[in-house]
Amino acid sequence: MKCSLRPWICLAVALGIALTACAPAWADMTLASAKTPLNDSSKNKINNIQLAAASIDGTYLAVGDYFSFNDIVGPRTASYGYANALNGRGVKVMGGGVAQVATTLYLALKKIDGITYVQKQTYSHFTDNYVSSKKNAIVVDYKADTDFSFYNDGAVEFRIDIWVSDEYVNCSLVSESAYGSQSGWGGGYSEIYVNGGAAMKANITLAADSIYDTTLSNGDLFSFNDIVGPRTQRYGYQKAVNGRGVKVVGGGVAQVASAIYMAVKDMDCVEIVDKSLYRDYNQDYVADSADAIAVDYSDGLDFSFRYIGYGTLSVYTQLIDDVLSCEIVEY
Repeated sequence: MKCSLRPWICLAVALGIALTACAPAWADMTLASAKTPLNDSSKNKINNIQLAAASIDGTYLAVGDYFSFNDIVGPRTASYGYANALNGRGVKVMGGGVAQVATTLYLALKKIDGITYVQKQTYSHFTDNYVSSKKNAIVVDYKADTDFSFYNDGAVEFRIDIWVSDEYVNCSLVSESAYGSQSGWGGGYSEIYVNGGAAMKANITLAADSIYDTTLSNGDLFSFNDIVGPRTQRYGYQKAVNGRGVKVVGGGVAQVASAIYMAVKDMDCVEIVDKSLYRDYNQDYVADSADAIAVDYSDGLDFSFRYIGYGTLSVYTQLIDDVLSCEIVEY
C-alpha cells in the first residue's frame, strides 16, 4: 500500500519509530491575523464598520475561490443601516469607515501565500490613523465600483473571521483543513500589538528580521542571543522602553522573544531549555507576565529551546505596521 503521508512520517511508520513531533492540527488553526485600532472613532463610524464586518464574517474560501468586498458587503446606504461618517481621507460620506474593514482583512492576507489580487487600491490622501502607512490603507467604494477583490490561489482553504471589539477591528484567517497550516504539518502562531515609538519598532524589526526563516532539524537548539546578537548602537539598535519600563539600548527586543515563546510553548516537539521572566514587568504587550520573556545579551540572559521532532521547524517573525507576529511551521 502506498503511504499518503509525508515521506519522513511514512519512513518512521515503516521502521516502527514512535513520533514525538507535534501532532497535526485537526481542529481549526489560525493561519494569520491582524487588527487595526478604532482610536476615537465616532458612533456612526463604528456602526458602519460593524455592519461591513458582520457581512464578511464567516466567509469561506476554497482553493480557487474569488472574493469581492463590494459583492459581499453590498451598497453602503441608509436603507441598509449605514450612516454618515468620516472616511480615510477625512471626508464625511455615507458608510464612512467601511474601508478599515477591507484594510484589516488585507493586513491578514499579506501574511499568507497564494493570494492573487484582482482589485486593490489604496488611498492617495490618507488622513486617518488606523494604519501607519497609506500603502496599507485600502479604498472601497460601491458606487464608484472601487473594489477589494482577490482569488485564493494558495494550497489551503480558509475562513475569514472578522469582528469588532472595544478597541480594534480584528481579522483571523482560519484553516479548516486536516493539516491546519498553510504549508506545514503542524505549528504555532502568536501576535503582539506594538504600541511603542519609532525607536522600539526599529529594534523589534532588527531582531525579528534576524530570526525570520530560522530552520531547525531534530536536536537543534534555538538560541535567541546567538541568532540576534548584541543589541548595541553599532548594530543599529536605539534606546527604547523595555519590559519593566526602563529606557535601554535595544528596548523592545524582548517582545520578539515573548512572541516566539507564546507560539512554541504548547508544542510537544519543542523543549524549552532557557527561559527568564521579568520580575517587575509593567508593560502591556502581553496580558500575562508569565509570557513576558526577558533577554539580555550582555548579561547572558537567553531564551532558548530545542526541537525534538523528526522533521524541520521554521520560525518566521516579522513586524508589519503595529503587529509583531511569530509563525512556527513544522514540516
